[in-house]
Amino acid sequence: MAFDAYLKVEGVDGEATDAAHDKWIQVLSYSVGLSQPVSGVTGTGGRTGGRADFQDLSIVKVIDNSTPDLSIKCAKGEHIPTVELELCLATGDKHTFMKYTFEDCIVTSVTPGGSSGGEPKPTEQVSFAYGKIKWEYTPIDDTGAPGSTTDRKWDLEKNQQE
Repeated sequence: MAFDAYLKVEGVDGEATDAAHDKWIQVLSYSVGLSQPVSGVTGTGGRTGGRADFQDLSIVKVIDNSTPDLSIKCAKGEHIPTVELELCLATGDKHTFMKYTFEDCIVTSVTPGGSSGGEPKPTEQVSFAYGKIKWEYTPIDDTGAPGSTTDRKWDLEKNQQE
């Protein structure tokens, strides 16, 4: 399934022209994940988990008008209240099937790069740390119609589901 990805950073304009994502940042690739450290077998015969390790949200995008603002926010360690990442079908009605909402964010790195003979424009990787994350998944059936959304939210500071 082909998809498009868009990022909205509160207070930062991007160059996306998609009708539903005007002035968002067009994302070429992204990663965000978590892992659960597990100890060895305990006296009760089971493994025990600890506090989950949440990875930064990391995106790759073309260098655009958001680059200077994101770089300054990183340099200052400026707090960003909300960052949203939406994954949408690339064809048809372009429904959003996955949405991530991050709260209490900081830009942790901005890393531009590229080669002069390669892509039309250089790209950069931008990473964000966050205090809360919300996952919203909406299934899309074979006709392209969206189903019921399932959502969950986690507070990293409190280490609990909201």
